[in-house]
Amino acid sequence: MWRDFHLIRDETTDILFFPATYRLFRVSKAEGDVLGAFLGGDLEALPQGPAAQIIAAEAVKAAAIPESHRPWGETDSLCLYVAHDCNLNCTYCYNHRGQDIHPGLMMKPEVAEAAFRRFFITPGMRYAVAFYGGEPLLNFRAIKAIVAIGRQLEVERGIHIAFSITTNGTLLNREIQAFLHEHFFSVTVSVDGPQEIHDLHRVGAKGGSYARVMTNVARLKAQGGPRLALKGTLAREGVVHYRESLEHLKQSGCQGVVLTPVDMSGGSAADLSDADYEQFVAQHEALNAEAVDGGFNGSDHLPAEALTVVANLLTRRKLRRHCNAGRDLALAADGSLYACHGLVGQPEFFMGKVDDIDHMDFQRVRDIFAGLEVDRLPECAACWARYFCGGSCYAKAHAGTGSVTAPDPRHCLLVKRCAETVIRRFLAATVQEETRRTLYANMCSFIGAERNVAHA
Repeated sequence: MWRDFHLIRDETTDILFFPATYRLFRVSKAEGDVLGAFLGGDLEALPQGPAAQIIAAEAVKAAAIPESHRPWGETDSLCLYVAHDCNLNCTYCYNHRGQDIHPGLMMKPEVAEAAFRRFFITPGMRYAVAFYGGEPLLNFRAIKAIVAIGRQLEVERGIHIAFSITTNGTLLNREIQAFLHEHFFSVTVSVDGPQEIHDLHRVGAKGGSYARVMTNVARLKAQGGPRLALKGTLAREGVVHYRESLEHLKQSGCQGVVLTPVDMSGGSAADLSDADYEQFVAQHEALNAEAVDGGFNGSDHLPAEALTVVANLLTRRKLRRHCNAGRDLALAADGSLYACHGLVGQPEFFMGKVDDIDHMDFQRVRDIFAGLEVDRLPECAACWARYFCGGSCYAKAHAGTGSVTAPDPRHCLLVKRCAETVIRRFLAATVQEETRRTLYANMCSFIGAERNVAHA
């Protein structure tokens, strides 16, 4: 029997979820027990009954859905590794201050210009450029020149380029802040939480960096201009303070706040044990539940999983890949191209130099990533939550499993736990008229749909 469905155990009735059709059905606890036995291998066949009829009908609907694979388009986003160095020495840094390759090397403007002229070619297109490191503002002079080159190319080719940057925030002096205000779409600053949490690991020559960073964040925010987000790393000591740290960062008034667990750190003392990670998942799962119960009020700080699951259920959208790595590329300071910023320095994902348009590795790596849709990946194709995440981050998968095709198990645990909780709370919310109206109205504004969208 067709098995592309998932059983979610609930308090009074259970829930059947079908990823192919995004349809949800409530079934009795007795039927849930039978379905659980069937899915667990205790029953060879599912007895006839309402649940079996639903599954058979959904199998027919799923078979009628045509395959949908988006064309693997041209590069429209570049991550520029402008500085292979950093002024901090964060204890958990997987990137070793950006010095894993070309230690201390700074990108010259002509390297970025070669990439712009190679990839940003279609009039009317909107392109994106992200500055990254190490600490990219160590090479601020080049950043200014690169932005000027981009602005000139916008006029020459009739394109638009949106600039963004990820920075540790320590070098945001008034000149830099004014420049970002004028030219940048978004700025992401790395902050791990309150001072006692942040300064445990984000240290420089003079100790912790929290006070300096938050002073600069406040000044940048007061200026207005680019979207300002805070993105921190959740280390082992911070797990018990996860929600406290999030609330602290939200008080900054920035538009986006997120804390992600330490990963790819090479065995640092900051790594999360399995028990630590379970504690994090439980807290994050609760945040997702509260977001749905509250009707998605507070758009700047809602968990991504809750928004994604409900948006997908309402629109039938399917995330078929985690990101566009391999199409949207990373450029090292020496002009080397890689599939993404997390894979810079990994020889198997080297795509040639920016000025070598015929390099044999360019198409080879592109083809690898073009084939990474979840329906084509053995460990993802049978997963009931596959269209909620599109698979795991490819760089994290490679670091954790040795392959970009095998998802990071911790990622899978987080997505599945949160998705189950959101589905339960979403169905409960649709029963309460006031909550349902608020939830639908807020979701429609987030996804740009008409306000009369209803779940079927």
